[in-house]
Amino acid sequence: MAPPKLKVGLSGLGRMGKRHALHFLNRTPRAELVAVSTPDDAEIEWAKEHLAPFGVTLYKSYDDMLKQDGLQAVVIASITSVHADQAIKAIDADKHVLCEKPLSTNGEISTPQPIALT
Repeated sequence: MAPPKLKVGLSGLGRMGKRHALHFLNRTPRAELVAVSTPDDAEIEWAKEHLAPFGVTLYKSYDDMLKQDGLQAVVIASITSVHADQAIKAIDADKHVLCEKPLSTNGEISTPQPIALT
């Protein structure tokens, strides 16, 4: 029996987002691209042609994508100004996160914070 695939969503379909999308779609056997989100109409049109035919669900809202049933991980390749916010939302939604660099252009957000382990 084949091992289960990690169900991945992607935020942002700019230059790097498209590369990640095609990589997860065609070159990552243990992962399945199941959803993408972008507020950009041109990027949605690209996704309709290149991703939707393979069963990838398209979202204009990142928050709606996070609610997709079975979603396990999120790749963040959106504009830098929302990287940290989207990463935090994904972590709060109990998703694994791969975030393009930088996490933020704000030093306070990017500085490691102590966490309490329970």
